[in-house]
Amino acid sequence: MSSLLSSYESDFKTTFEQAISSIQIAPNQPLPQRNSTLKEIEEQKDELLDLVDQMEIEINTSVTNPNDRANYKSKLRDFKKDVQEKIKQPLQKLVDLKDRDLLFGDTTLDGVDGEEGSYENEQQRQQMLANHALLTKSGDKLRDASRLANETEGIGSQIMNDLRSQRETLENSRQTLFQADSYVDKSIRTLKIMSTRLIANKFISYAIIAVLILLILLVLFSKFR
Repeated sequence: MSSLLSSYESDFKTTFEQAISSIQIAPNQPLPQRNSTLKEIEEQKDELLDLVDQMEIEINTSVTNPNDRANYKSKLRDFKKDVQEKIKQPLQKLVDLKDRDLLFGDTTLDGVDGEEGSYENEQQRQQMLANHALLTKSGDKLRDASRLANETEGIGSQIMNDLRSQRETLENSRQTLFQADSYVDKSIRTLKIMSTRLIANKFISYAIIAVLILLILLVLFSKFR
């Protein structure tokens, strides 16, 4: 694991433990303090998701071994699942509980006025919950869009790395071809030299044979004259 991935994972675990601790103590806090704690948990949740995105980008760009990459991807899926089930869902329940406390905490009227106040508060609560659900849904869509953009960036980086590797391979192949071509040229020149020498040796052999024949004829002529 690279040092950067190790740093991301360490930060994730630390922030995750802090968020879990805050979720456990938030229900027993007074409302003003609980609001501050919920805001802190929301920030920690965003930080955790950002860390997951950064780890995913780092894995796509830096980890080349397929087995290592598969292991890291599996760990990232576990991280995302933990954030969803142990941070995001409990946080949503705490936010809904806070909204109910805000709406019903000061309802002290009785009789008809109390009933009308309760009805109005119920309507306000429903509207507030609907608005909060809409905002949460919009936030999730933005988060998914951001994650998709990060994944696309990671895939693009991986493609660029693959293309760079292929280019280097092609460059090495071209150098090898140039070297092989040089060897072929040298071989052709060597063959031409050998062929020239062979022809020269052949003429020399013919000349020697002719001289020998001439000498033999001269010897014979001088002996029978």
